[in-house]
Amino acid sequence: MTPPPSRTSPFDADASDSARPSPLSTTVPDGTASEAVGVADGEDFHAWLADEAAVRAWLRSRGVKRAEQAVRDLRDLASRGRQPRVGRGLLAVLDAVLPRCGDPDAALTHLDRFVAAHKEPDIALSVLTLDLKTTEILLQLFGTSYYFAELLIHDPDVLPWLRGGAERLDRGELVDRLAEELAEAQDDADRLARLRRFRHRHLLRIGYADIVKNAPLEVVAQDLSHLADACVEAALRIARGQLEARHGVPRDQHGRPARFAALALGKLGGGELNYSSDIDLMFIYDGEGNTTGSRPLSNAEFFERLAAETTRLLSDSSRGAPAYRVDLRLRPDGATGPLVRSLAATLGYYETVGRTWERQALIKCRPVAGDLDLGHAFLTAIEPFVYRRHLNSADIGEIKAMKRRIERRAATAGTDDWEVKTGRGGIRDVEFVVQFLQLLHGGTDPSVRHPNTLIGLARLHAAGCLQTEERRIMEETYRFLRRVEHRLQTMFNRQTHELPRDPEELRALALRMAEHPNGPDWADPAADEVGGDSRPFDPGVVFLNEYRSKTRLNRKILDHLLHDAFPGDGPVHPVVDLVLDPDPPADLIASALGAFPFRDPTRAAENLARLAREDIPFLSQARCRHFLAAIAPRLLEAVGTTPDPDQALANLERVSASLGAKAVLWELFNHHPPSLSLYVELCAVSPLLSEVLISNPGMIDDLMDSLVDDRPRSREEILDELKHLAFGAEDLGPILASFRNKEWVRVGVREILGREPVRVVCRELADAAEAVLMVAALDLWQRCDCRPARPPLGSRYRAHDQDPSNPACPDRPPWAILALGKLGGRELSYHGDLDVVFLFEEADDPAETARREARCVRHAQQVMKFLAGGPDRPALYEVDPRLRPFGSSGPLALPLRAFAEYHLNGTAQGWERLALTRARVLGPPGHFVSQVETTIRHILTRRDLGPPQQLARLTRDLRDRIGRGRPAHDLKRGLAGTLDVEFIVQYLQLRHGPDHPNLLVPNLWDALDALRDHDLLSSTAHRQLTEAYDFLRALKNRVRLVHHRAVAALPESVEDWVRLARRPGTSQASNPLDHPKLAHHFRAEVTRHAEIARDWFDRIVV
Repeated sequence: MTPPPSRTSPFDADASDSARPSPLSTTVPDGTASEAVGVADGEDFHAWLADEAAVRAWLRSRGVKRAEQAVRDLRDLASRGRQPRVGRGLLAVLDAVLPRCGDPDAALTHLDRFVAAHKEPDIALSVLTLDLKTTEILLQLFGTSYYFAELLIHDPDVLPWLRGGAERLDRGELVDRLAEELAEAQDDADRLARLRRFRHRHLLRIGYADIVKNAPLEVVAQDLSHLADACVEAALRIARGQLEARHGVPRDQHGRPARFAALALGKLGGGELNYSSDIDLMFIYDGEGNTTGSRPLSNAEFFERLAAETTRLLSDSSRGAPAYRVDLRLRPDGATGPLVRSLAATLGYYETVGRTWERQALIKCRPVAGDLDLGHAFLTAIEPFVYRRHLNSADIGEIKAMKRRIERRAATAGTDDWEVKTGRGGIRDVEFVVQFLQLLHGGTDPSVRHPNTLIGLARLHAAGCLQTEERRIMEETYRFLRRVEHRLQTMFNRQTHELPRDPEELRALALRMAEHPNGPDWADPAADEVGGDSRPFDPGVVFLNEYRSKTRLNRKILDHLLHDAFPGDGPVHPVVDLVLDPDPPADLIASALGAFPFRDPTRAAENLARLAREDIPFLSQARCRHFLAAIAPRLLEAVGTTPDPDQALANLERVSASLGAKAVLWELFNHHPPSLSLYVELCAVSPLLSEVLISNPGMIDDLMDSLVDDRPRSREEILDELKHLAFGAEDLGPILASFRNKEWVRVGVREILGREPVRVVCRELADAAEAVLMVAALDLWQRCDCRPARPPLGSRYRAHDQDPSNPACPDRPPWAILALGKLGGRELSYHGDLDVVFLFEEADDPAETARREARCVRHAQQVMKFLAGGPDRPALYEVDPRLRPFGSSGPLALPLRAFAEYHLNGTAQGWERLALTRARVLGPPGHFVSQVETTIRHILTRRDLGPPQQLARLTRDLRDRIGRGRPAHDLKRGLAGTLDVEFIVQYLQLRHGPDHPNLLVPNLWDALDALRDHDLLSSTAHRQLTEAYDFLRALKNRVRLVHHRAVAALPESVEDWVRLARRPGTSQASNPLDHPKLAHHFRAEVTRHAEIARDWFDRIVV
């Protein structure tokens, strides 16, 4: 980090008035002391020191809190040696470095003590005055770590080694050099002293690389671990030498030397030790027998003593601080078990009574001393215990319980928000995620096995168990938290993980963290304001915000992968075992699925197994199985509420396989449970939407949007999206089909979920059909063979004013499409036909009109053919033009004048006037569309249908003619009940439209509301007719949803009626014995609503 500019240095010529400048700095061109005029003059310096007020002001401006003590330190420093002097260069370093020190007071005090500790302090002071880089390094160390300061003060001769030749050593080199050091010892006490001194010097080397050279976390943690390995190895050799001198060499029954190994767990095992961590050890030996000495021991007793003596040598504090605190509680049977077991006994323990937490601990096991081959043999033998074929529900429950216990302890102690290690989102959360995923997937994927946390993260990401963003967040947070942990521990060499609560201590920690080049700039004392905020800049506050932000994200990942995936503190559902076991036995299948109403549990288990596999090679199998296990209990519970659970699960498997990326679905369902219920419902009761999804692989994004979307879309939004998709397309067929399917899924999902009323569902289905019709019609008009070839819609219309749907377009088509029926009323259902009439505008020239008519007829034919599909094109909609004048015998496209004459001169029949009440004009906005709308309004407001009784008789005759000879449950021509409501509305619109033109709206629901608002329909009639129409139209939609295609009538079978009757997300159809009763009740409801509508028809249309 570049040091910030000084503001109140005594060597700055332009220092602020708040600090009195030193008399040494008469001119400083660039504001830095190193270029001041008048080099090092002891008298001037002492004169400046004499002005204590000015010195204190300068010290405070550099971040010093105890200015009086700092003045004494400066005076003591200046007085060291026979001819005391301090160069202005030394003060310049102080000026620049002190503000960035975590503890500038301590830095000054320790610097003075360091100089005083030398045999010749005046020479040391002269060196620091001349070698300013070394002074800066010392200040960094002294302001960051009291511990390192004490080590340097007690061994000042180590500084040249640190500055010059303290190269990084690997484990083997450390072991060898420590062995050479100990070989020169005179006795055991000397060996221990040399061991501690060796450790202290190399701790300084590592700390120097960490603090001064900004070594990466991995390097620092690995070097600390290698140093610990060497010390354990040395202690073991010392202890073994002592024991063998007294008791001889332990040999097995064949006379071979018995083997002994020290195994590390925890952070040392993972090669990620911190500065002041306990080291977790366990010991094993191999080879029963006795020692060869005159006072023999059994090998078991010899190695018990060896383990105890090794531990004592490492943790002995009789002559100062121990080399390491040794924790042996992770060994078999913990604190109550023997210190050492044979290899066979250790393996036998884990095979018989080993628990999940011990499997988790053994992930980080690593041989560190003694016979490393024996240690590796143990790791190989223990792998089947650690990494079982699968992680079962009991294991998951135990892991969660252990994590909860740790968190409860932190919460009880009130340190949850301040604990770097065990607090929420802390170091332990990252380690738990890694170890949980390793246990979950390591049995089938050996690549994820590794004791180191960061390497484990990388391997889990490579194996697809972690997403890229999850790995990034956890890696960044882990590195950040481990640096925090190091800065906390190196301050006083204490095993602490708790952030300081005191604001000044927190500020000091923030400044120590900010010295790292990857840290934020928390240490700029020149920044009095941050981001325009008037509050003073506080590094502690900035650091704490950063800390909480990172730990919050960290915790979300743990919750997502473990706690939310497998919620609750109790036992996990046994179906989780079924999913996680790659080859479940028959008894597990029977027990896990016995709670669900499957007729064929074996087939259900096969479908579940297929759901746990990704069919696309590059997708993550591990993540798919993980999150299916998380949702499996809820998934099967939802499936169990459907009328046919076996078929529902089989259909769900087919749909999921077609979508790909199953893991994404399972994660969504785990995060958003309502989506899970809806997905099951969709697959169970809607073959239509299921087939759409199966036939359109890759619709997973659209489906997921539908599952979480909570807002209907407007007609304009739908049309604009399709126009955007069609832009530049050479072949519109696949685009339009995909768009229609997506809209069916989106609307169908919302309908199944009950998120919007049926009138909105029908409106959106009609808007989607209109968009497809209009985009196809505009595109085909440009391709019409009646004029020179034009490029397709998207590629032709580069500018808005060249879009034929824009009124300003000079090439605007001279036609409009009159939508009738359900399309006109915006009341379409799935697979609904599009009733249309093609109209065009006559030209002034009769010849041009004839050419235009020919082109418009061909255009209409092409539109109908295109939307109907073919061998090489998907079917979109059936376009029905039979409601045009003269029906099938009339011209397919006709001029508006002829259309108007047909309806105004008495040629049109009465039913055609009724049909026009649903008319809505589609086409590029402009003069012609307005003309058509005016014409329709003129026709509908004419009083040429006779008195009301004649209109009523016409309407009744038409109603009876349509209903004659067909079942009441006919869907194609309208359910009984829906026809009655529609004819009531059309009759009233034609009867009162001339007086109330606002009644002439094509949408039936809007028309019902308008009739009520004009007091032409009583509130009771309006309510009952609306309820009946809502119910019957929703029934029609549901019939279409539960079939693959359009059907002509309501079903006959009980099971089909049950599918229609069942409310989504309920268990009302889960018991087959209830099906006849449910079907009967629902059919009665259909009949009741139909009879209400018929009754009102008979009362109104008279």
